[in-house]
Amino acid sequence: MERVKEDRPITIKDDKGNLNRCIADVVSLFITVMDKLCREIRAMDEIQPHLWELMETMHCMSHLPPDFEGHQTLSQWLQTLSDMSASDELDDSQVQQLLFDLESAYKPSTPFCTLEPQPDPWGLWGAS
Repeated sequence: MERVKEDRPITIKDDKGNLNRCIADVVSLFITVMDKLCREIRAMDEIQPHLWELMETMHCMSHLPPDFEGHQTLSQWLQTLSDMSASDELDDSQVQQLLFDLESAYKPSTPFCTLEPQPDPWGLWGAS
């Protein structure tokens, strides 16, 4: 029931054991979407899949609080994009706002995007 309340489908897996991978994916997807927008790639069908994947990956991260503001912001943009045709493009104002919203969502998520230390089974990393 908790997944339903949080609007997370059953197909979403938790990050248990895969936190570092989730963190890397979230950072990569933020960069990918912002880079596309900065390179003036604005078509709905070029932006929406990456934004959707970013949202899904963020939902997998148990370290993010359920009320994390970035979830709502990304949901609103996904709704905006879903109302568009595949060939429709975001205008200058929308691109500027989406970049601002992505950066605003990314900054508060960075404390939650700290990689967990990995074990050093052979003592190669200078045990203290």
